[in-house]
Amino acid sequence: MSSSSNTKTSFGNAERVLAVLFGLGFILGFLLTPLGVETRMNELRNPAFAGFFITVGLLIPLAGLVSLFLRRPKLAGVLAVIDAALLFLTAPADQARFFFTVPPPPAVTAGEYILILVGIGYILYGQRVYVEDLCRKPNK
Repeated sequence: MSSSSNTKTSFGNAERVLAVLFGLGFILGFLLTPLGVETRMNELRNPAFAGFFITVGLLIPLAGLVSLFLRRPKLAGVLAVIDAALLFLTAPADQARFFFTVPPPPAVTAGEYILILVGIGYILYGQRVYVEDLCRKPNK
């Protein structure tokens, strides 16, 4: 095998960490849906918020993971930073009863704060993956 085929098939260290973070974000996002531990769907203030939760918790992490596997690390880095910014808003807004009319159950609160930690990882490794990809490719 040539060295170029080895580089195309293997992830860098930062890409591996970001892939794990996207996987963890997707799993936690799934657990924070009504299929997991969320029990307050009847108290949702607006149905558009359900779309927000699906996008932030499921679609963006899945799109980031797929973009890493499709060798689009710059896109994955951008998605990681966008998702992190949205995750930082979700837990405080939920505690302030912005999305629901009742306070969150303890399991949801714990999951949201774990997602904030995942968001910190997104910020750290998303930008690192983005910059590493820029440095790998020469300017045209």
